[in-house]
Amino acid sequence: MTEAKRQTVIDPSVRDIMTRQDDKTGSKSDRVKKAKERKKAASRLPGRVNLDLPPALKKKVFDLADNEKIPASQIVALLLADGLRRLESGDLNIKDYRRPSTSPRYEYTLDISSLENSE
Repeated sequence: MTEAKRQTVIDPSVRDIMTRQDDKTGSKSDRVKKAKERKKAASRLPGRVNLDLPPALKKKVFDLADNEKIPASQIVALLLADGLRRLESGDLNIKDYRRPSTSPRYEYTLDISSLENSE
């Protein structure tokens, strides 16, 4: 009697999925490098802020950053610190820019259009 040999055959679509999973995991050094990058990015999170800037203001900030060869985030930090200092000293009155808000979350919004139009 002849013995039947069992052959292992993998469906081509399953093989493709398995190959893609192998590519995603990468080598151990790649995984270590990615873990370090994630840890470094996570350490920056406490100081990270997302801001909604009008497009023209954003362009001015990035143009200034390019011209001065300084990161845009540092330009924003400097201007924010200076604005807060002026606000605390009374040189800047935030009430001049307040407008009633349509949002139930806030009583006021700030209208900075007069600042954008002045050069």
